[in-house]
Amino acid sequence: MRVQLQAASHVQLSHLLPAFPLVIAATRGKTLVRRRGFERLVVPGQPVVVAPFEAVDLHLDGGAVQPACCSLEIQLQPAGAPSVSLHHRLSQRVFVQPQHTWSAASIADLLRASPTQVRRTLFSEGAALTELCRAQRLMRALFEVLHEGVGAEELKRRIGWPPRSDLEAAFYDWVGLSLHTLRRLGSGRTAVHSARTEAFVPQWPEQQLA
Repeated sequence: MRVQLQAASHVQLSHLLPAFPLVIAATRGKTLVRRRGFERLVVPGQPVVVAPFEAVDLHLDGGAVQPACCSLEIQLQPAGAPSVSLHHRLSQRVFVQPQHTWSAASIADLLRASPTQVRRTLFSEGAALTELCRAQRLMRALFEVLHEGVGAEELKRRIGWPPRSDLEAAFYDWVGLSLHTLRRLGSGRTAVHSARTEAFVPQWPEQQLA
């Protein structure tokens, strides 16, 4: 899943939290990545790979004469050995299938466990179901808007956002950018490519919850 951003001013996207490896590649202008307290310039031809569940901020510093352009690519196929963390597995599932109704009860049915066991396991991993679902639905919203520029109501439907909940405010609070501004950054959609996310669905850990 790959999208492109183009900014003719200084733009910052904060608190990106990919559930899969995220490749950030600059094509022109100035693109900076900040993670773990360090800032790095993304050089054209030398993409930066952000590991899953590593929070990152993205800065594009462009101008009218020289816009800043970069691409974001989520690599849906996980590299290396699969994680056994329920938090990580569930986050990947939510990003790939955000329209589903994810609840402790539905997850417990899939894992042949109880909702209490699901909540207890997530708590032991320092995670909460509501927050991880929110984070990955907002991550998916970012890609959906950049890819197709969909409106708010259609976007809510695609990512499983509650119809009466304020997606615009939640997105702005999380990423520091409005959906309207983000749509403008993805205006060059002819070069954008999005793979079928349904082709890969992360598997649950083989073992049941204790």
